[in-house]
Amino acid sequence: MFDRIGKVLGTALTLFLTLASLTGRAQVVAGGKDILEVVDKYKQAEVVIAYPGFNAMTLLAKDFSVSSCDGKKVVLSLTPLTDTIFIKMNIPYTLIIPDASKSVYSASSVAEAMQWHSYPTYPQYDSIMHLLAKTYPNRCILDTIGYSIKGKVIYALKISDNPSLDEDKPEVFLTASIHGDELGGFVLMMRLAEELASKGGSDDLIALINQGLEVWINPVSNPDGTYTDGNVITYPTRTNSNNVDLNRTYPDPQDPLITVPFENKEMIGFMKKHNFTLSVNFHAGSEVVNYPWDRWRRLHPDNDWFYGVSRRYADTVHLHSDPDYLTFMDNGITNGAVWYIIYGGRQDYVTYTLHGREVTVELDDTKQTPASELETLWNSNHRSMLRYITEALTGVKGFVTNSLTSLPVEAEVYISDHDADSSEVYSDAKTGSYNRLLAPGTWNIEFIADGYDSYVAENVIVTSGDVTRLDVTLKPKTIKKIFIWPVPSSGDIKILLPDDFAGEVQFTITSLSGETVKVFNNSCTYGTPVTTSLRELSDGTYIIRARDLSNNSTSTGKISVVKALQ
Repeated sequence: MFDRIGKVLGTALTLFLTLASLTGRAQVVAGGKDILEVVDKYKQAEVVIAYPGFNAMTLLAKDFSVSSCDGKKVVLSLTPLTDTIFIKMNIPYTLIIPDASKSVYSASSVAEAMQWHSYPTYPQYDSIMHLLAKTYPNRCILDTIGYSIKGKVIYALKISDNPSLDEDKPEVFLTASIHGDELGGFVLMMRLAEELASKGGSDDLIALINQGLEVWINPVSNPDGTYTDGNVITYPTRTNSNNVDLNRTYPDPQDPLITVPFENKEMIGFMKKHNFTLSVNFHAGSEVVNYPWDRWRRLHPDNDWFYGVSRRYADTVHLHSDPDYLTFMDNGITNGAVWYIIYGGRQDYVTYTLHGREVTVELDDTKQTPASELETLWNSNHRSMLRYITEALTGVKGFVTNSLTSLPVEAEVYISDHDADSSEVYSDAKTGSYNRLLAPGTWNIEFIADGYDSYVAENVIVTSGDVTRLDVTLKPKTIKKIFIWPVPSSGDIKILLPDDFAGEVQFTITSLSGETVKVFNNSCTYGTPVTTSLRELSDGTYIIRARDLSNNSTSTGKISVVKALQ
């Protein structure tokens, strides 16, 4: 494979030479010794290569961590796990030497850090997170997602009008610095948390967010990468302390061999627990809003919705920023796979496996945003961040309950001839609540649950910026009795099903303690009993449950097995 990629990339030598003259950093040392020296000193090395074309770019992104790509040049981040692999491919490169004169400016105190014009040390960050929760206890509490490999805490602040309660509200998740050297989002997330917590009583939009949502903010999800050298940001790395890119190692159906690292396992547990309606992951290295899919060139079924929320984020930025900011790709937004394909990304994992909705916002071409530019970055983005959060207050929402008991029902919320690639969502098993984010239009929404008659709500109107309330009650399927004989039985039995059972039927036999002891399928016809043997079972009473696989109708009965009757 290396030879194949190398040949494709080798044809770009002319562009590389042009690139080198532009960067002024061309350093190509025989045998890649310069790369190895930088990796040994700084734990990573960034190399610039010429953009090789889409297909070769996809191959590269599978084996190397792509830091940025603009269609002309590509920046690859190399680690001790990938540096020699890259060197063996003989690809012309420019090595970017870390510049000590552009080191990160660290705050001298918590007070200075909370002016949001510098970067905190790790102890200052820890103190700020606790201080926000202590200062605004009525709107903010501090939680722990997990820990890094080196034991640093991965924090999340919950912000709402009743933060100590687990209310039935849509939950929104904002996170940054999954790549430890992409720093601007780190400070912006802390500042956003302070704004949401401090202005809930004075700002109408923030009050709306606090009253209607539970917002979770995780400023840095890879603290070992950000604080590579201890407690002060000096030369942060993209990867975790095991040289693993956390945004390439989430479970992925396209790459079942991915090994999920420790930090991602912690994050997955947290996200599953909260079942976020909406989320966003802040990066740097480019300036663009990127939406699913990253792994497939086909569009997400809700592509119109993703395009709309991404467009609104970028357009709001354009009203409050320099004219050349956030204009990459389609004037500041892109479908991920149009850019280049990656596997194991968090955005696709959340959207596909967790049935959520997540986009990635690349905040800055410069990964380590200078402290002097943090204010500009905030002014350009914080209104877009607030607006993005409020997207969770739109679409269709309501409760799914049992029509007889009014108890909550876990149901699939599905749109026929629309949903695919896990785009359906589910109501919560504990509360029955659901939130389905949809583009404006008229929709037929089906609610499906095992043991219940499905229900289709027709012509549900979704309008821009509003929420449509739709509560649904599902009727339990009638449980019809089946006839089983002889009773008691030595083991050979006949089962006669209700009149409306036909076709493929699944039989599940359980003990009175609930243990499943036998499962089998049988093709059934009206009036013809099913014959089976239970001779392998011990003496006792068993429950037989039949389920018509065509419509999920169920029927149950009992049988006693007494082998002495043989």
